[in-house]
Amino acid sequence: MKLRTNSMAVVALMSGLVLNVSQGGGDWASIVPNVHAADLTAIKTCSNATLNGSYGFYRTGTIPLPDGSRGSLAAVGIQFFDGNGNMTATQSISRNGVFTFDVVGSGPYEVAEDCTGKGFTESGVELFRFVIVDRGEGLYGLSETSGNAVYEVVRRIHTPERDDHR
Repeated sequence: MKLRTNSMAVVALMSGLVLNVSQGGGDWASIVPNVHAADLTAIKTCSNATLNGSYGFYRTGTIPLPDGSRGSLAAVGIQFFDGNGNMTATQSISRNGVFTFDVVGSGPYEVAEDCTGKGFTESGVELFRFVIVDRGEGLYGLSETSGNAVYEVVRRIHTPERDDHR
């Protein structure tokens, strides 16, 4: 009995949709909103300035070991983005259980209008790719170091106005 009741409800719902479409001009436009190219362009709002301030992060994944096997990588740290395409970072890293503390790095970054970006070493070698989320409140990154399968999650700590300690 329950199957018959559910089947009748589905038939009634579909009949209502078909009637709605036929009364609305014969197409789905009457029940599905239109999306215009201008609407998609409006959401592309990122630039280098989107990343500005201090951000906490963690990285995790696997890395190649000298013997050809795989090992784990875990890291936590802080990144500073200046909003002009320059970043610095300090992190503590565990590579397969071997710890290194206070590792400092810096380099340029580029943000595209669609909120994707790239990070580079000081010498200009592309190091990672990322996507900005929550209007610059965070990003997700992926290492491009050969053999690595490492991702990064980054969240804003402070805006530049509140980074007085730096």
